[in-house]
Amino acid sequence: MKKLLLIAVAFLLIGVKTNHVQAQTLSVSAPWIWGCSPFQDSLWAIDTTNWQVVRRVGPTLAGFTITGMNGLATDPTTGITYVVMKVSGVTGRVLGTIDLMTGVCTSVTANPSTNNLGDNFSSITFDRTGQLYGSTGDGAVVPESLYKIDKATSVKTLMYAMGNGADGEVISYNRISDNIYHWSGNGTVIMERFPVSNVTYTPTNIPISGTAGGETFGMLYNGPTTFIVSNISSNLKRLSTSGAYDAATLSSNPDDLRGLVMLPYFNASDDTICQNESLTISGGGHQQFSHLYFHWGDGNSDSVVVINGVITNGTHMYSAPGSYSVTVETYNGFGGDTVYTYVIQVNNIPTVAISGFSTVCSGDSVTLTATSGGTSQWYMNGIMLVGETTNTYSTDQAGVYNMIKTNINGCADSAAVGTTVILGTDPAIALGPYAEGCGQVVLDANFPGTYLWSSGGTNQLDTVTASGNYSVVVTDSVGCVGTDTIPVTINPFPIVNIGPDTTVCNGILLDAGNPGSDFTWCNGATTQTIFLNVSGMCDVVVLDTNGCLTLDTITVIVNPNPTPNLGPDTSNCTSVTLSDPTLVGGTYVWCNLTTGPSVLITSTGTCELMYTDSNGCTGSDTINVTIYGNPTVTASASDLSVCADDADVVLTGSPAGGTFTGTSVAGNLFDPSVGAGTYSIAYMYTDSNGCSGIDSTISITVSPCVGIVENNAAAFTLFPNPSTGVLNIALKQEGSTVEVYDVLGNVVSSQKYANAGTVQVNLAGQSEGVYFVRVTVGTTQSVQKVLISK
Repeated sequence: MKKLLLIAVAFLLIGVKTNHVQAQTLSVSAPWIWGCSPFQDSLWAIDTTNWQVVRRVGPTLAGFTITGMNGLATDPTTGITYVVMKVSGVTGRVLGTIDLMTGVCTSVTANPSTNNLGDNFSSITFDRTGQLYGSTGDGAVVPESLYKIDKATSVKTLMYAMGNGADGEVISYNRISDNIYHWSGNGTVIMERFPVSNVTYTPTNIPISGTAGGETFGMLYNGPTTFIVSNISSNLKRLSTSGAYDAATLSSNPDDLRGLVMLPYFNASDDTICQNESLTISGGGHQQFSHLYFHWGDGNSDSVVVINGVITNGTHMYSAPGSYSVTVETYNGFGGDTVYTYVIQVNNIPTVAISGFSTVCSGDSVTLTATSGGTSQWYMNGIMLVGETTNTYSTDQAGVYNMIKTNINGCADSAAVGTTVILGTDPAIALGPYAEGCGQVVLDANFPGTYLWSSGGTNQLDTVTASGNYSVVVTDSVGCVGTDTIPVTINPFPIVNIGPDTTVCNGILLDAGNPGSDFTWCNGATTQTIFLNVSGMCDVVVLDTNGCLTLDTITVIVNPNPTPNLGPDTSNCTSVTLSDPTLVGGTYVWCNLTTGPSVLITSTGTCELMYTDSNGCTGSDTINVTIYGNPTVTASASDLSVCADDADVVLTGSPAGGTFTGTSVAGNLFDPSVGAGTYSIAYMYTDSNGCSGIDSTISITVSPCVGIVENNAAAFTLFPNPSTGVLNIALKQEGSTVEVYDVLGNVVSSQKYANAGTVQVNLAGQSEGVYFVRVTVGTTQSVQKVLISK
């Protein structure tokens, strides 16, 4: 009989190089968390299966009185648990090892009174290499600082002052991230982390969410993303590495717990098993380890990877009976020689053999005989034969027979399979009533033996490709003969040809032929023909009325026809340029037979573009163009030569309704008061189509006339007028002064004549334009205007 047994494990410490560290024995096979009281001599154990206190131990240190303990930490490379003790009469904290089950403590130094940590340490933790770290509390001589501690000598080395928060100063190492986490503060809890490789204090702050429950007293690394925290409220809670506290409280404890630890534990599935059965060892508390090594005691070992503190159970099957000592070794990548030992008893299984004829003919029987001893049970085709419990069994039925034998140890095994076949004088051959196929039919004699088909075949299966009647003769292993005949119809496969692979524009019509058949195309269509307008491989399955099907495949590249877009119908006054800038390459044919990418249209009408792209695919677009033409515009002025003080010049434009532009122009009037000069005036007219014409030929000359009043009644005559440059002036009085002025009032000629008569004034060197001739006799002046035109 098998029994379920919890392993009582022996915890053996190997390779510790100090005379002050003693080996310890652990007999825990359950997930216990240990925590110590900083205020009294109490060590508490809490079972995590129900979160109840299961043990209280009063710690002792030979020759001293322990008044409280501030920290616990287990070395992952040795399995030894270290403790920071408050000792009566000793200044500073004492570092020691502790047997958790008995509470017996041992100082790591020979004289803890004078050789100890030397300051008030509030928390300790180990990294995966076995290096011990400690943090001092706020009441220490050097408060809130992190130290490396020599676990064999208590010698401490300052790493750096931490300084965030106040009260507590609890630290815990995360093996996966290789970070030390630090908690501080009472009313407001500070949480941060930093890699152990830091040489300066450069922490990463972790914002806290949820309810912390007050000051942090102790921390247990419980996997890559989880801690279990004890707080000032004497509670245990879960806390994620990202700072989130669980709402639920795991346990309410009788004390505030410092320095939480959990030792690995193991359970065995049984203490006695049978040969070829498996032993399973399970457990937990493996957060500090990367591997477990199972040594099964029969020369075989297994290495199991620890994932998130959980392992796949160690399982082993023993092939030989005997008593085996099983050990489990922990490893964290840098060390670990803790060994758990368990003894398993493996009992032998019986050897079972069955004798007797394996085949008989119809009407006969066979007696099967198996190994004697123990208890027996016969089975036929896997079904227990009720009442058949002796070591012999007689039968005349075909089937598979087996016997399970159980020995005095309760271990059982079965015999090798035995088969008995009952044979008649005619074996029952059944080819079936009728066979029909496409292209061929495979006939099956469906009976063991030797074969002769009417087609000449000699195998159990015979492939025929023509319609007709086929028969087979089967002879079994004992010479019995059976025969059968079957009519066979062979139907041809439909002939399907949807064409060779091709490249087309826009699409292609595919025809599978074979009217009246069922069709299944690549696009799901079920018609005989489809229009395929997408590129790719397409196949069609044709199923004819005989149930025969054929598949044909074509690869088609479908290039889409281009879609030129000349835009909406358009109009202009003189011309329109048509193009489609989205078209690249290819050839163009326009309505006027030009072949460029654009065309200039100068007359009203409809224009079409026929465009062929580089794939040879063609598309077109048509546009209506209207050319209005610009209107003919003329303009004139009432006078082209005026004086500055003359009346406004009237401007006239045709067609009416246009606009005059130019200096000193208002509406259709030009104001000469703008001053002397020549002024250009334009007339622009825009019709209802938005088309415009302009006349810019008007040029008006404004003269200041220098205060001279033209007096044609003066005592002189002037000819010719207009003149090409030489003026003939007939003076009527003696002592006349003749002066010639330009329109700006500048004197261009002046001469006094003593006698009356005709004189000449040469103005050939002057430019064309209007000039004024003034003749003065005494106080009398006469003025005439003359036009020089060459």
